[in-house]
Amino acid sequence: MISTPERETFERGRLPVAPRDRRPALAALALLLILLGALGSALLVFRSGDRESVLAASHDIAFGQVMSRSDFSTVRVAADGAALVPARLVSSYVGTRATSAVPQGALLSPKMFSVDTLVPDNGEGVGIVLDPTRRPSQVPRTGQVVRVYFVSGSGSSTEAAPGNPVIVNAARVISVGHGAGAGTTSITVLVRSDVAGDLANFASSGNLAVTILPDDTRPSIDWKTQ
Repeated sequence: MISTPERETFERGRLPVAPRDRRPALAALALLLILLGALGSALLVFRSGDRESVLAASHDIAFGQVMSRSDFSTVRVAADGAALVPARLVSSYVGTRATSAVPQGALLSPKMFSVDTLVPDNGEGVGIVLDPTRRPSQVPRTGQVVRVYFVSGSGSSTEAAPGNPVIVNAARVISVGHGAGAGTTSITVLVRSDVAGDLANFASSGNLAVTILPDDTRPSIDWKTQ
């Protein structure tokens, strides 16, 4: 190949082109990822610091149950504006009644409890003491509905028995406790005021027995839920 002065001058005047350097772009991307990671960590720390202790059900709570301190447990949850009961207020809810059935572990809200009585204006609560022979093997629970029968009691005459052995067709159990005697159970049932006197009379002489009705049974008078 024949070189000319002009060609030699042109080739000698060209500068070598270096490969494009991508390291600044990679460094910028790495910095961006670091900043995003730091932001995510800061958000997690912020959210963990924005948690509070609230009350939860330590076990299944029955509808109408009178609450005690052992019914509550404490958990920490994110404070997201939900209407929950702060753990510091637990003493304020001891002695209240549950207005609904609450499963174990459920977070508690103020609407689940009431300080009002469960007895409406036209009703009365009557106590019945039952020994194991006058109730099912399963002790009636608060909130269940029972049927109350007249039965022969010790020291009482069957001549005083009413024509229909069913004294109350369906009554809501509003509390359960222990009777005075060994193995006895005390329950309080909600009945209409017009039958409360007869029921109390039969209860005082030990002439009552109960059976448990299906959960969907509706008594003629029911407790307050608000």
